Amino acid sequence: IEGYTSGRAWMSLRIRGLVAQFLSDCVKDKAAWKLLKPHTEGIVAHFIFPQMCFTAADQELWEDNPVEYVQKRIDPLDDFGSAVVAASNLLIDLAYDRKQATLSTILGFINGVLATYAQAAADARDPRAKDGALSMMSSLCGLLVSRKSPVAATLPDFLLTHVVPEFTSQYGFLRARALDTCCRYSGVELPDKQATRRILESVLAMLNDPELPVRVHAALALAPMIEDEDMRSALAASLPQVMQVFLNLTNQIDSDTVTHVIEQFVEVYADQMAPFAAQLGQQLCDTFMRVMGDVVTNTPELTADNIDDISDKTMAAMGVLKTLGTLVLNLEGSPEVVFSLEAVVYPVIRFVLEQHVVDLYDEAFEILDCCLFAVKTVSPNAWGLFGAIYECFKSDGIDFIEEMLPSLDNYVSYGMDVIAATSELQARLFDVVETVMKSDRVGEGDRTCACKLAEAIMLHGRGKVDGMIPGFLGLAAAYLLADDAIKTAQFRVHVLEIVLNALYYNPAIALGVLEQYQWTDGVFTRLLQSVDRFTRVHDKKLLILGLTAILGVPAAQLPPSLQGGLSQLFAGVLQSFQSLGKAIEAREAFEKMYEGDDLDGDFDGASNDFEWDGGSDIDADDGVFADDDDADEAHGQSLRDLAGRAAAALGSAAGDIGEFELGSGDDDDDDDEEDDDFDAALEEEYALESPIEQINLYIHLQDKLAEVQSTNGAVYDAIFGSLNAESTQLVQALMDEATAQRAQQA
Repeated sequence: IEGYTSGRAWMSLRIRGLVAQFLSDCVKDKAAWKLLKPHTEGIVAHFIFPQMCFTAADQELWEDNPVEYVQKRIDPLDDFGSAVVAASNLLIDLAYDRKQATLSTILGFINGVLATYAQAAADARDPRAKDGALSMMSSLCGLLVSRKSPVAATLPDFLLTHVVPEFTSQYGFLRARALDTCCRYSGVELPDKQATRRILESVLAMLNDPELPVRVHAALALAPMIEDEDMRSALAASLPQVMQVFLNLTNQIDSDTVTHVIEQFVEVYADQMAPFAAQLGQQLCDTFMRVMGDVVTNTPELTADNIDDISDKTMAAMGVLKTLGTLVLNLEGSPEVVFSLEAVVYPVIRFVLEQHVVDLYDEAFEILDCCLFAVKTVSPNAWGLFGAIYECFKSDGIDFIEEMLPSLDNYVSYGMDVIAATSELQARLFDVVETVMKSDRVGEGDRTCACKLAEAIMLHGRGKVDGMIPGFLGLAAAYLLADDAIKTAQFRVHVLEIVLNALYYNPAIALGVLEQYQWTDGVFTRLLQSVDRFTRVHDKKLLILGLTAILGVPAAQLPPSLQGGLSQLFAGVLQSFQSLGKAIEAREAFEKMYEGDDLDGDFDGASNDFEWDGGSDIDADDGVFADDDDADEAHGQSLRDLAGRAAAALGSAAGDIGEFELGSGDDDDDDDEEDDDFDAALEEEYALESPIEQINLYIHLQDKLAEVQSTNGAVYDAIFGSLNAESTQLVQALMDEATAQRAQQA
């Protein structure tokens, strides 16, 4: 190292990087640190600093290939393991892990370089030394802006004296460096609001800088500015010009870092994006096709020579798709704008599916999901894409059924009239469900997605897709009636819900199929034995709706095994009502947690987690890290009591409903498994939308029982003739609650 720093020996970039990594390890080791400590000043000044300065090689790359220069600077993965990155990491390790011994030396050296530059005549200044000093300050940002930092008060002066003036430097690399440093220290509050405004104006001006790296760094510097309300308002007036620059940059450089900035702007200025959403979407799509078209056309096979380039382009394309998705998502309140975007984005989705770019399936299906959900209809363009989705599924898409499900659900939710009138669409949707349920390529998590798709078809297509019901019941029965075919509680509940959905869809059709194939006894035995596994609100609703649908079937038309088991069916309904209040409370708590409303406390908005007095400073005597005793904690607030009057009325009124015995009892169901996965409770789903979501179960039960009493007396007598006093009290409590809720709705 001394030979290299004195100019007597040569070191390759690779060796310099490895040496820096070795020294970083020495910083943390007690014995090695004792040897290294006396040389700290020389290492900082003669080993680290020169590598962090703008070099002749940097200048050559800047001039010959500015795109590659930018990618190496803004994408850490592109320059990972380089000598510069290793030197920067060594500097951070010295300053953070041995700050008591090294930080004053490091800052003194940086101040010396900056002072020398400032005091020298303009023609005698060394801009590359200034670049190195600012680069070192950027590396140390996390420590210097941390809580309780003793140098925090000097940072505003540092920015105004040494950074901001370089916005107008004659050297492009210094302008870029000043922007990068300003961006990193964006959390430093300046004493003068006008100074902040002047910085914003300077950054906006540099969006039109003649040098590409400067324009890119100016775009990146705007990202943290929009987090400040005043800056955000000031930027709004320049939004059209800013977005145009961003669009131009996407055509010049393939960088997911740049597209992420665009994504942030789309999120923040969603309400103002509508006027140029179509143009933004078109240019993003053009950028995507330019990037991925080149990959698909020119590099069809991965080789050792092109794999890195293909990976970079794919990551850039992924960033473009994420930005497109954010654009569509934030325009959800303007369905007419999203509708106009469909013609732009659907060809991109088709390209991804037809070219089998599996790395981008997730983003492509997310965009499609957002489009369909925003417009709440399936346009001819969207139907034109359905064939590509199906063909994708039949090739390799089965492995991505979870990513496909939201889009397929939207096709069903908003396009049921077309599906009901088109036998080919019904056949394809059923094939998706059947293939997933039968394939050995997928697990029960994916098969659960198939169950959800079948449920969506039956709920949205009530009375319109009778021909699909027998097939769905057959798929469910194949699992329910086979020994050890179901491994998890989640899958069992969703398979049973296929049966419940079929009963709710049309009990006569469902019971006819079950009886035709002699599935009735086995299916209902397993259903009633699993009532306690229906823990979520949606599960309980389906259970109640499915079982009460049976009560409307005339007694003479019921399968013989059910005629004697009506009391057990109704007991399952009562058991679901008994725990409905707690399920609603749990869902409300889950939604509140998901939205972050239960967090009560102040969070530091800094971009780092360093605490000056609580960081991992190594004690020079024992070589161990100090503990961080000042970690922030988020304090949750108590949950609201959401149980209504029914909860109090229900209490333990139902008593012990008892064991369910249906049919001959020959089916031996092993429900005593101790498998943790099987016994795990199902988790609520946030913002679940379903046609049954708005059904008031109390009023539904009251209406159903009134209907059964007046039109199906034999069934009514079979139900209530076997109720004990506790169950009768529970039914009365439910009726009272229904009357109260009906009065509230009036």
